Parts: sequence; C-alpha cells; structure tokens
Amino acid sequence: MNQNDLALALQEPRHDSPHPHAWLTLAAGHAPRGEVLAHPSPQPVRSSLFVRRLRMDARIGVYDWEKAAPQPLLIDLEFDLASLLACHTDRLGDTVDYAEVVARLRELAVERHYDLVEALAEAMALAVQGEFGVPWLRLTLTKLAPIPGAEVGIVLERGRRA
Repeated sequence: MNQNDLALALQEPRHDSPHPHAWLTLAAGHAPRGEVLAHPSPQPVRSSLFVRRLRMDARIGVYDWEKAAPQPLLIDLEFDLASLLACHTDRLGDTVDYAEVVARLRELAVERHYDLVEALAEAMALAVQGEFGVPWLRLTLTKLAPIPGAEVGIVLERGRRA
C-alpha cells in the first residue's frame, strides 16, 4: 500500500462507493495494488470495550448485617463505542477511557447506600451512558456474599446496538 492509498483509506467513507465499509478493508491493508475491496460482512461495523471481573465494595443491602459494612461486588461491563475513530488514530482522547469508567463505578458504589442490586446497577448504567456517551451497554452486577454458598445479581442492557 502506498502513501496515497493510506490517505484515501483514512478518509470518511464515500456513500457512492459500492459498499459503505469498503474503506475499512483498504485501511487494514488488505487491498492489493490499491483497489478498494468491499468489506466481507454486510453487517454494520462496530466496536465494543469491556471490563470484566471488576471487584469492588459497595454500600448495598436490605439487612442490618449488610448495612453494617460494605459488601463485595463483581462487575462485568461491555459497551459499544459511539465512534470508530480511535481504531485509526490510536489516541485515548478519541475513545472512552475505561479507567475513568471504572473510577466512576467505584465512586457510585460507595457514595450512598442502595438497598437493591437493581437500583445500583441502574445508577451505574445511567452514569456510563450519560457521562461517557455510550450508545449501548450490558452490565452484570454480582453480589458475592448475600447468602452463604450463593451469588446473586442482575444483568441489564440499555440503549441500542449499531
């Protein structure tokens, strides 16, 4: 791929091209002799970030013994990116900084008491969508010690996938 091909590849897709995602194939370097190839998938292109097995303590629970001390949680979060720009620029400023997302989730877990996993999970989902511009997310919140020998939790999805 020569320098002109790369410059063409990094431009926004032209709507008059045979396939709206053809430029991604060229950008990935898969077009021999500079011709633009159609993306092999007819599906829209999207990228998701995830944070798995995030452990934290939270002020959560209905029972007096749960209210006496923070309770251990496990969070799994997956979210779609609103833009694919960071895939091309390699700049943190062009994506969602997952370290900031994790810090915000930890903050929410201790800033006030929640009785139910449903309420804390909803607060976390709203914060991630609203503060980080995430169009779709799936959040799993697992309470690790509510009942001896068991874990309980909630899985929720918010928004629309591309």
